[in-house]
Amino acid sequence: MLGIPPTADKDTIREAYLARVKEHHPDRYRLDPSRYRQQEEMMKRINFAYEWALRHPPTTTAPGPTHPPGSDRQGQRPDPPIMCPDHGYQAMGRCKRCGQPLCLGCLGFRRSLCNRHYQRQKIRAARSRTLGEWGPLIVIIFGLRALGLPGFDVAIAVLIYLALLGLRLLIRRHWLGCLALLLLPYSLVLAGVWSLWESLRDWNGHPSGKAKAG
Repeated sequence: MLGIPPTADKDTIREAYLARVKEHHPDRYRLDPSRYRQQEEMMKRINFAYEWALRHPPTTTAPGPTHPPGSDRQGQRPDPPIMCPDHGYQAMGRCKRCGQPLCLGCLGFRRSLCNRHYQRQKIRAARSRTLGEWGPLIVIIFGLRALGLPGFDVAIAVLIYLALLGLRLLIRRHWLGCLALLLLPYSLVLAGVWSLWESLRDWNGHPSGKAKAG
């Protein structure tokens, strides 16, 4: 993930980390939401790799296998390392659902999920978000109309809901600079409309709307 050997010292690790951050920092892709989310995932993996590298001191040679007393394995080769089938790197964990080996390059490594189960989890989360955002809006519209309220009151209620939805989106994305737009009366409503559209676009768990293979 950092492109450095296991013998790298802390200075080399930090230089490699800063170079990767400069290349993949999400702030470079603010105007492209799909690329922004992809770089967010990449930065999570880069940060995890950096923290892991700092916690494990550099090694000059691969550690030899340990054997119980009385065993004699002289002349035998050590067991080969377990490799990730998706990326070809040495595995550092296993999927908690299917047991597939995982490396730092796997999107679901931090959650101990292989790419297949990680994608399924993202799809469930995306669809739950869609239902959670569109459901109340539909209830507001049809519920208030069923009560006989005029269209103007229904429109006001919808605008208030969209404003709350937009405020939640800005806080969740940490776009605190966008809060300056609160001086504009329609800014939060537009953010709410964007959130509704985004939830529909990400129905299958990612921006393209099509399932991606690991």
